[in-house]
Amino acid sequence: MVLVSEFLRSGWLTSFTATYDGLEIHSEAVAWCQRAITPRYPAFRFHRADVTSQAYNRAGTTTAASYRFPFENRAFDFVMLGSVFTHMLPDGVEHYLSEIARVLAPGGIAVVSWFLLDHESRPGVDGGRSFISFGVRHSSGVCRLHDAAVPEAAVAFEEAFALSAIAAAGLRVRDRRRGAWATGGADEQDVLTLELNS
Repeated sequence: MVLVSEFLRSGWLTSFTATYDGLEIHSEAVAWCQRAITPRYPAFRFHRADVTSQAYNRAGTTTAASYRFPFENRAFDFVMLGSVFTHMLPDGVEHYLSEIARVLAPGGIAVVSWFLLDHESRPGVDGGRSFISFGVRHSSGVCRLHDAAVPEAAVAFEEAFALSAIAAAGLRVRDRRRGAWATGGADEQDVLTLELNS
């Protein structure tokens, strides 16, 4: 939410003739944005996703695997998930990808950050050099956890799982930017730019 506030203060984000819908698990953050931003900028709307998470919302009313984004089909030209899949388990990620495909307009893009395990990042994780340790293998076999007691604290996914889930949702990868998280050089996540399959 700080990022949105900075863009609003600079005037950069408000110079566009568009709408912004923020979706957030933290009720306090949503309430603050609704109170501090929406009255001044009515095109900026904020919604609470009351999704269960051991790390962020233990009393949530629905699971990530069944949560429907509160938006119409094909409603958005641009979707961004910053540090969301890094705090979700596989069934939730698969469902969110299908929701992204549902709300994304033809020609639109989605930008999604991850911790992706592949031949380049896995040695850093296995060698203990990564920004966050991922020493716990999840029972699904497709991801590793930072903390078994709080699974959503931080999650790294096998790239093969991510690519398969993206394709199953009707999306494809348009671009990839590798982050430095696995080398310990920075807390930079991997970023995939997605688009609808034609």
